Amino acid sequence: MKERASYPPKLLRILLYLCAIIFLHINCLYFINTMTVLSMQIPENIKSLSASDIGQLLHKKKVCPIDLVNFYFDEIESFSKPSPYIYLTKDRAYKEARLSKKRILEDKPLSPLDGVPVAWKDLFDFKDYITTSGSKIFDKSKPAKQDAYAVNLAKKAGLIQLGKTSTVEFALGGIGTNNNFITPENAIMTNEPHVPGGSSSGSGVALANGLCAASFGTDTGGSVRIPSAWNKLVGLKTSIGRISLKGVTPLASSYDTVGPLTKSIKDASLLFSILTKSHYADFKKIDSKKIRLLVVRGMPWLNANIKVQKACEEAINSLSKSGINIIEKKVYEIEEMHNLLLENNGGTTVAEAYSEWKSIVEKHSSLMDKDVLNRMLIGKNITQQSLNIIYQAEEKLSKKLHFSMHEYDAILMPTIPILPPTIAQVQKDMETYDKFNRLALRNTRIANSLRLCAITLPLPENVPIGIMLCKALGKDEELLNVANAIFDIIK
Repeated sequence: MKERASYPPKLLRILLYLCAIIFLHINCLYFINTMTVLSMQIPENIKSLSASDIGQLLHKKKVCPIDLVNFYFDEIESFSKPSPYIYLTKDRAYKEARLSKKRILEDKPLSPLDGVPVAWKDLFDFKDYITTSGSKIFDKSKPAKQDAYAVNLAKKAGLIQLGKTSTVEFALGGIGTNNNFITPENAIMTNEPHVPGGSSSGSGVALANGLCAASFGTDTGGSVRIPSAWNKLVGLKTSIGRISLKGVTPLASSYDTVGPLTKSIKDASLLFSILTKSHYADFKKIDSKKIRLLVVRGMPWLNANIKVQKACEEAINSLSKSGINIIEKKVYEIEEMHNLLLENNGGTTVAEAYSEWKSIVEKHSSLMDKDVLNRMLIGKNITQQSLNIIYQAEEKLSKKLHFSMHEYDAILMPTIPILPPTIAQVQKDMETYDKFNRLALRNTRIANSLRLCAITLPLPENVPIGIMLCKALGKDEELLNVANAIFDIIK
């Protein structure tokens, strides 16, 4: 009978010690992983958090991307009012969430917003999904073959795409209604259904109701800023050409831009850096006594609601008391541009829209939203001579304004002169809709026509009121920096 191998007591103790270490290490890894994945709780205040706040929770492993996606889909599907989403992209969202979770566990996030769930206006292509552009005409069209360029950049930064949000048909309208598809209700004025603002209506309502962490829209005459202002959000209208429009349904190519709707200026800045492939830098500290703001008087205040006037004047007073240099005057270029657009029924936007969608309008007018069709047909009747006059005036006036704007850090005016009307009001008749639509777009479209970048900031009122800052073309980063300094004073 063979003797069993014997080990010296010291060696045996070492082996047992090593086994214990390995056992503890394995259990620690399991415990950490279990805590990271299974024991996470969605914070009770998640709906009020900014995208960057949620990003920090994710990267500190205090919340899981998959849990977040579950939460948002549960909230969206239990939402009792008309959904701001046209459809959800669940398979895609869960796939992106699983990949994000893996990166976060490995401490390899793609950006500060890796794992943050967002929503997109249904003008942006998603690979393998239909882009309806808010129209029944495209309800059964072929799925897109690839993501819109902006969507792809968001994906590369780790953002999770929850789905597509409702829009005014073809994005032609500032009120936010869609009589043939979905009209989401204003998130702030809830005593009875009020309009959400458009055309990025669903993106504004989804974010304001906490059904995503940030959202994206397009802005041709105010379509990011209007739903942002009317739902108490930050909305950035970027400079023409800063963010690619590849894979985005066009409305008027001379004015179309892409921009984020957010809960903070930091979010807007982060998303802007992602979609422009630029380096994100923290805001520079600005001495308020060195800031010069031009408050635009005249046209932007005409027929303004008394609550809008009061809130904006109080914000201006607060800025002045903080040491900011406030200069107040009418701006010739803005007055002239407004008069020219007024004389030509909205001018080039509706003309370009009709030119873009002429064949659709002629073949499928019976399927179109009557308010959108009416505006399209206005564009049909604008002559090329009138268009040329407007284009030339825009170029001349924008050059003059850009030159004079060097004296100021930004120009300031009310984003919208009125509060959101009820849905019943604007559906009363065509004349009523047109009146409210013109007022909604009046101030915001000036920035598009005069080639400015612009941002709307929510004011701390019980009703949704925004104040708009503008800078010259290409000065988006400077605009965000000034907006950040100002927002700390007025919020």
